[in-house]
Amino acid sequence: MKIAIIGSKEFDSLEYHLADTLQNVMLHDVFHIDIKDVIKIPFKYNYYAQKFIPRYDEYVFEKIADQVIAQQPDLVIGVYRFIHPNCIAKIKKNLKAVKIIHINPDAITTFEYQQVFASNYDAYFTKDPYIVDFMTNKMALKTHYFPEAFNPRVHNSGDEDVTTLQKRIDIDVVGFGTMYPYRAKFFSEIIKQGIKVDLFGVPDRRFPKKEISDSFRKEYITGDRKAEVLRGAKIVLNNFHYAEINSANVKFFEINGIGAFQLCDYKPILQEYSNINIEKFTFKNIQEAVDKIKYFLGNPIERLAIAEEQKKYFLENHTYEKRLIKLLNLI
Repeated sequence: MKIAIIGSKEFDSLEYHLADTLQNVMLHDVFHIDIKDVIKIPFKYNYYAQKFIPRYDEYVFEKIADQVIAQQPDLVIGVYRFIHPNCIAKIKKNLKAVKIIHINPDAITTFEYQQVFASNYDAYFTKDPYIVDFMTNKMALKTHYFPEAFNPRVHNSGDEDVTTLQKRIDIDVVGFGTMYPYRAKFFSEIIKQGIKVDLFGVPDRRFPKKEISDSFRKEYITGDRKAEVLRGAKIVLNNFHYAEINSANVKFFEINGIGAFQLCDYKPILQEYSNINIEKFTFKNIQEAVDKIKYFLGNPIERLAIAEEQKKYFLENHTYEKRLIKLLNLI
């Protein structure tokens, strides 16, 4: 099957993993196009141009539509949340027999100008059962549940013995990602209770906190390096975005797929994903997080056993290949 993907080509993005899995694992013919392929300015300038220049996004996505049509795919997958509805309309007009679907992996605060809802996709896939229900019952959209996943070709545990790796990495608790104010406040409270935390990613330069800045390693981790750091840390602390109503972030799946030990926010839906009672590795408040950090730092055998069991279970059940097999069967 020939499949066109409209979305970012950035390494470790959802679109990257969809394209990699469809092409290199499932052996489909993939045409992947992003904004940089049709207009040669940095992505961040495209972002502001779409917001402040009338008809700019319509112009860009008209060019993307033309390239997709020229490829004559059997299926089109939109991933950008800001694809102009006219782009989808033009593709449908010219490729009448082709299914066009949208996959939205983000929390419900990231629908931009709601272009997704204004576009006539044949099917919609999203990760939160709350928004699946809303889109189905309040907008009559053909919407399916599509949880996050991980890519074992990128998020892999490597060959180094975990005990040796953890001695080499020498991190008790690690956090990673963009340090938004809500995340900074959470880690700040953890640090104030005497927990040594190492942070990787993007600091909050607008509202910096000294204890957060002092804990930053000034490194953004992806690919093999991310796998090395996460599995090499004794505990990976994952606090979800406040807009994860009844869903988990992609980190939840990557951390477990890598074989790292994770403590994360409690969400009832996590039991659907896990082979282990979620009360073991979740917290409902900061104090419970601190208590479990201290407990698992003192119980390495139990910690490593949980991580290993989760890794095996997630490899069997939560890869992009597993997700995409179900998606293709649905459509």
